[in-house]
Amino acid sequence: MGTLDRLAALLPEEAARGINARFGKLTQVGLRANRPVQLSWIGGEALAGDALDANKLRSVVTALMDYSFYAREAELSQGFFTMNDGCRVGVCGRFARDKGEWRLTDVGSACVRVARPVPGCVDAIIDRINAADGLRSTILLSRPGMGKTTLLRDIARQLSEAGRRVAVADERHELAACASGVPTLDVGPRTDVMDGCPRTLAIPALIRSMAPEVIVADEIGGAGDARALADAARCGATVIASAHGESVDMALARPALRAAIEGGAIKQAVLLGPRPGAIMEVRALDEGGDARWKYA
Repeated sequence: MGTLDRLAALLPEEAARGINARFGKLTQVGLRANRPVQLSWIGGEALAGDALDANKLRSVVTALMDYSFYAREAELSQGFFTMNDGCRVGVCGRFARDKGEWRLTDVGSACVRVARPVPGCVDAIIDRINAADGLRSTILLSRPGMGKTTLLRDIARQLSEAGRRVAVADERHELAACASGVPTLDVGPRTDVMDGCPRTLAIPALIRSMAPEVIVADEIGGAGDARALADAARCGATVIASAHGESVDMALARPALRAAIEGGAIKQAVLLGPRPGAIMEVRALDEGGDARWKYA
């Protein structure tokens, strides 16, 4: 049973009807204590049902975690946990420090981000990645919720189907949605996935063990990520990654991303927005940022 099916079974009747009515279009479901359920889809949103009781919210979130806070502690300390089908559940509420670690003690709200494959969503730019003169390392940039993970997944699939050996560092279980180490989402026939391992460990391990032509990683942020990507590039792998950024220039002002570019790991940037899945611009970073292609 998928995450949306489980939510519909757990929530009050009117909210469940709202989920079922827009089942194939939903991108996000917001759950907040003492407020109605918020349903979001591309181009719209609505509040469904009466206010969700705080106790009911906690029971829904606990059920989604299969009644085990302990098994989810590492993820919860970062403010989320990931479902088996790749849907990420962000959590907010009260955190407290316990033995040097921050732990979630009370849930006040949750945000279910729906993971859904969209085959062909990168068709417009795949030739700029898998170019005639070779693969080009690329970073996808956007503000949250614009579909970076969905596009990364389709890039992995298409490059793999085109004959490339692809390795995915899937720290947050979203790209491939592995169950017992086996992908449940289509990332291609020549793709290997390291699931749940920090990128700083997964990327060098994949280089050593799987001999990939392409490394795919989601949500690059810290200096350790940049070093791992730069090392992968020096080993001859093409890097495909994503990061948060409202614009190319703003994203490149972040030290970690700047270090990855200056280290030769990233050759071009793809900017997404203003709506989920829309590709705005491709910019060549190894040519001084002067070469640009507009899409929307």
